[in-house]
Amino acid sequence: MKFWFALAAFAAGVATTVQAAANAGLAGRAGLGAALIVNTSIVLAGAFVFFFASGARATFFPAGTPWYLYVGGLCGFVVILAAAFVLPRIGAGTAVALMVLGQGAAALAMDHFGLMGLAREPVSLARVGGFALIVAGVVLLRR
Repeated sequence: MKFWFALAAFAAGVATTVQAAANAGLAGRAGLGAALIVNTSIVLAGAFVFFFASGARATFFPAGTPWYLYVGGLCGFVVILAAAFVLPRIGAGTAVALMVLGQGAAALAMDHFGLMGLAREPVSLARVGGFALIVAGVVLLRR
């Protein structure tokens, strides 16, 4: 694994936890809907800056692009909604561990079947063992 890719993935994990805690705190003061709109507005502003700074492309919908490649926005909404809702109720550690568990399960399936254009990487005993460790981590964090 390349160091910089690992560091970026680690930073995304930290950002996800901080984002969930900040959204939960803001939701407690302004309401869940308002917190999601503020979060999404900031994400949209950042996306526009990145889009234009990286040489904007002419189209958002290239011909022949499968519909399922556009579900990222819906998934992002589910992440911020669920995280902001559950974090104050079950705690950051348990909530994030369950999010990682869900990510691990989805990643194993997506790799195994080569979903969404990913290269196929069959499930192996070692990968199942790694997933079992995530399950064990969730169990231990809940105690």
